[in-house]
Amino acid sequence: MRYAGLVLVLSLAAAPLAAQEEAATSATLARCNAGVAGACVRLAQLLAQGIGISADPARAMRVSLQACDLGAPEGCTQLGRWYQRGLYVGSDPGRALALFRRACDAMDPEGCQAAASAYENGEGIVASLETALSFAQRACDAGGGRACLQLGERYELGVGPTFRNEGRAAALYQRGCDLEEANSCVRLGTMYHEGRGVGQDDDRARDLYRRACDIGNNAACHLFPLLRDGLPIGRP
Repeated sequence: MRYAGLVLVLSLAAAPLAAQEEAATSATLARCNAGVAGACVRLAQLLAQGIGISADPARAMRVSLQACDLGAPEGCTQLGRWYQRGLYVGSDPGRALALFRRACDAMDPEGCQAAASAYENGEGIVASLETALSFAQRACDAGGGRACLQLGERYELGVGPTFRNEGRAAALYQRGCDLEEANSCVRLGTMYHEGRGVGQDDDRARDLYRRACDIGNNAACHLFPLLRDGLPIGRP
């Protein structure tokens, strides 16, 4: 009896949540039908996952394309990832890449980064590291902080077709830090501390570590007090 009572309580608790999900999905559906592109992106996700509505992967893909056509590039990227991974449909790397490129042309950093990865790994196209770097730069320019960090690491270490260029790396880390990519702030702080690619400046390094800490990098929280107190720090 106690078990049956627990099941009843859980069922009653779940009922309001299900009703809320259905109401939210209905509202999203209405906004998508009214031509709100962002709502269509969300509706496609709900349809794919069956949240507040019966799961319908085929419809999810149509709605994601609708979002893309309405001017939401993240809809193109979302659909591209489904084609890339073979979710809800057979894998089609070429179609995925075309969608990523379309999203990138509309300044979606995730689309640009996905295109960069496709070119680097030869997914749907002949691999081209030079083209991959071009798309990675576009991702950074479009506001992708993670892309700035990864591109900066390439230039700092001289990975792939890039030659080592610490000044270029520092500029990319600065861009990433401005976009609240905490690891970019840490990397740039280390370059200032060591005087690589930028002039040696422990005050600037300390400020960058503090900023990374504020963004949420716990390791950086331990670095700037050491630098403040003139104690040696290891490279992050």
